[in-house]
Order: sequence, then structure tokens, then C-alpha cells
Amino acid sequence: MLVSRLHGLEDIRLEEVPEPVAGEDEVRVQVAYNGVCGSDLHMYFRDKHANPTPFILGHEIAGVVDQIGPGVQDIAEGTRVAVRPLLQCGTCERCHRGLSHLCTPPRLLGCGGLEGGGLANYCVAKAHMVYPLPDSVSLELGALVEPMAVSYHGVMRGDVDAGMKVVVFGAGPIGIGVLLALRAIGVEDVFVVEPSPQRRDAAISLGATEAIDPRSVDVVEVVRSRGKSAADVVFECAGTQASFTQAVSSLQARGRLVMLAMYEDPIEWDPGALMFNEVQVRGSMCYADGVYESVINLMASGHYPTSGWVEHIPWGGLVEEGFIPLRRGERLKVLVDVGSPPR
Repeated sequence: MLVSRLHGLEDIRLEEVPEPVAGEDEVRVQVAYNGVCGSDLHMYFRDKHANPTPFILGHEIAGVVDQIGPGVQDIAEGTRVAVRPLLQCGTCERCHRGLSHLCTPPRLLGCGGLEGGGLANYCVAKAHMVYPLPDSVSLELGALVEPMAVSYHGVMRGDVDAGMKVVVFGAGPIGIGVLLALRAIGVEDVFVVEPSPQRRDAAISLGATEAIDPRSVDVVEVVRSRGKSAADVVFECAGTQASFTQAVSSLQARGRLVMLAMYEDPIEWDPGALMFNEVQVRGSMCYADGVYESVINLMASGHYPTSGWVEHIPWGGLVEEGFIPLRRGERLKVLVDVGSPPR
């Protein structure tokens, strides 16, 4: 079968490898679509989280089950599924506490040197890692379940109520996912901060109250001038020094800052800005149990439109049409059409 295998810094190769076979309690999925994630860009351009290499990249996977391993009873061949790529040991203290999504070190199919990624004709996963899709949820949406689950989990970490004022920094895929999750649970007062005009337009079309350009205005002043004086909850999805500083300053006293961004470099922060306002900073990592089901159910109810922000590229255009324009902010979300032969 064909795979896209990462060999190192800016070195990904389309290669031929033997087809995997489903083992005990496993299923094999014929991949239809695989989304390109920010962590893929980090691994490709910065060589972070990528050792050891080589390995098959891709963890936002949707396809059709085409092989059932011994011991699998609840999934039939031909089932359309989204793959939850998160791996857990099941024995550590965090797993025993019901925090298996924080199993350390974090491990995902197609990340950090683990084989089984979705940029391949076939991938193999444990049966409990695949989630059947209702008829109303397309395979395209299925490939978005993983990143939208990251965003939805972050929204749950924010303890947001419908009447709150919320700010989202960054309108990349995770920021857009946060916006869609907030709208799905009834939050109407959502401001998005994003320098890219294309991404600001997408945020407005998807229900943002206002999209703020941080290059042309004082973000904190604008946020505080709209409605109530400051935000109840801020979601940091941009991953820059400026966005972190502005996010903290945009919060009201005892507001909550939820960190979803992956930072390429360390940042500076002022403890006093948190202490004097009793600001809560909460991390958000992957997705807890039950989040995949919640996202799929919301998708089935029509809460995750794809028009205006999701684009498809051929497999052979992975770098030139996917990684490079995404890195430049010229595209928002890319799905690779793995089910079509590379050109």
C-alpha cells in the first residue's frame, strides 16, 4: 500500500509498504480522508514530537472498516467510522483516575514516531478506537471529528454558560472548532481575534459576533468596549506571545483562560496579571472519554458546517497544497483525499 512517511525535518516521502493486518481486538480501516493538523506542521517544519522517525503521518482519520480481527464483535465490515487515535496504557495513575486522555507520555497513531497513521491506504486500530458514523454524518465530517473533539473538550474545560461573553484568539482549525462548539451549546456573544482576513471572514460566516484584526486595533480595548467590560472566558488557540498577553488582559476578574494552543517557543508571562485579578488558567489536552460521541451527535444535528473553511487536496499535493499554504495561513483546514490515487 501507499503511505506518506515522515523521515525527518521537511522530509516526507510517498512510499510503498506491506498492507497491515488486523490483529486481536483490532479492525483495519480503508482510509477515505485524513486531515492535516497543526501538530503535523510542527513535526514537518520544526521536527518537534517526531522522534523516532520514520513513521506514517496522520491522525485525523475517517474511512470504512474493511477487515475485522479476532475477538471483535460489535463492528461489522463496511462500517463508516472516525478513528480516535489516542492511545492509553490503562494502568497508570491517570488512567485509573478516569483521565486516560492524559496518559503520559501522550501517544497518538501517526504522531511522535508511532506507526499506523492515516496518510495511508489502510490503518489498523483497536476496535474501541473507532466510532461508527450515523448516516447523516459524512466521511468528510468524520475526518473532522478528531480536531473538533480537541476544540469541544477545550470548551468543556471553560465551563461556559450560554449568557457569557467569550473571546477566541486564533481562527485556525481549533479556534474555528471552539467557535462552532460554543454556537452549538447556545453561546451567542463570541468574539474572534485573528490577523488573517480570510480566517476572519470564515469566523463571521460561522457565527462569530465580531472578528477583530489584532494588527489594526487595540484588541483589549475593543473587547472591553463591547457589551460588558471584559470577557468571562477566553480560549487561547493562536500560540503567540501577543495572543497570550492580550488574552489575559481581556478577562474580567476571576475569568477563565483555557489554553489549547501549541507554542513553538517559550513565552513570557506576568504572574501579577493573573494574581491581582484571580484569573484561572486551565490547560486543555486532547479529549476526555465521551467527547467523540458528543461531537458526532452535534454533527448529526447539523452544527458543524464545512462550507467556507474546509478544503480538499489530492494526496500527491500534501506538501505544496497542504503543509506550505497552511503554514503561511493561506488555508484554514485541509483534508487529504486519501481514497483517491495520488496524482
